[in-house]
Amino acid sequence: MVDEAPAKVWSDQRDLPIHLGDAGDGFRLPFKEKWRFPDALAALTGFCVTSALVTANLDNGNALPLLVAGVAVTVVAVWALGKLPAVRPSIATRLNWWLANARPAVSCSHRPTSSESSQSGRAQ
Repeated sequence: MVDEAPAKVWSDQRDLPIHLGDAGDGFRLPFKEKWRFPDALAALTGFCVTSALVTANLDNGNALPLLVAGVAVTVVAVWALGKLPAVRPSIATRLNWWLANARPAVSCSHRPTSSESSQSGRAQ
């Protein structure tokens, strides 16, 4: 079946946040609804470091305190990084882009040949 409706074009892509935990089909990563890159990186790093420390200290009896501390530090890091705002260009940067686009600098990469320069002189 062919749909004759025109396609929608979304040109304002800067307002779309990217979340790592939403696959679009209803599946979400556990414990947090919207994961961004800093949150996921903190969770992965915390999990790996905590696991390595617990494994390395299984024999000396420090595994449980390290596990509790590692989980606590990981949770706090994920929570704190989740509070970071999504960064956007500053107003000054946007103004500079707008001004650069209003009057673009035109440059020529080739020097005109003698026949082209004489023809352009006759045209004026």
